[in-house]
Amino acid sequence: MENNKTPSIRFKGFTDPWEQRKVSEVSEIVAGGTPSTSVSEYWEPKEVPWLSSGEVHKKYITYTDDMISKNGLANSSAKIIKKNSVLIALAGQGKTRGTVAINRISLSTNQSIAAMSFNDDIVPEFVFSNLENRYDEIRAMSSGDGSRGGLNKQLVGDITIPYTIKEEQQKIGQYFSNLDHLITLHQRELEKLQNIKKS
Repeated sequence: MENNKTPSIRFKGFTDPWEQRKVSEVSEIVAGGTPSTSVSEYWEPKEVPWLSSGEVHKKYITYTDDMISKNGLANSSAKIIKKNSVLIALAGQGKTRGTVAINRISLSTNQSIAAMSFNDDIVPEFVFSNLENRYDEIRAMSSGDGSRGGLNKQLVGDITIPYTIKEEQQKIGQYFSNLDHLITLHQRELEKLQNIKKS
């Protein structure tokens, strides 16, 4: 993007300059929580999908590895996150911190994830594709030294994202979603071929 106002490649028909918005100006940012593991009623029955930070690598979240009870939700700082929010790992082992995902189901999360629920004029897939490509920059923002730092709601809120009309956001978001889908299909095909070769 030249001087952050005009992208060098655009879909036909879009000419307006882009603006910049802080995440805190265009979204509600919520961090999650973990019900006490010593209280079994907080984890049984399995009623509310509950996402740990290690699961953000799934990118498009359609299920969670664990669930909590409604009682656990009510007695912890976990909150219901509406679907199609952009999730970012605040902490985590290895490469987890700074990784982003989109939840395709409503769910709750642990305290190491911040969920950004955007205003109606922001397309989540557009923000997701932008933040996914800024992984190194976002990790560098983390407080503390490079290896043990962590993100927080304040730092996430200070991230600036590009802003353009909703129609252009939708086109860009859909383009990258389709690319991700294609990449996944090819990876599965490659795995099948590698398994055939091994056998």
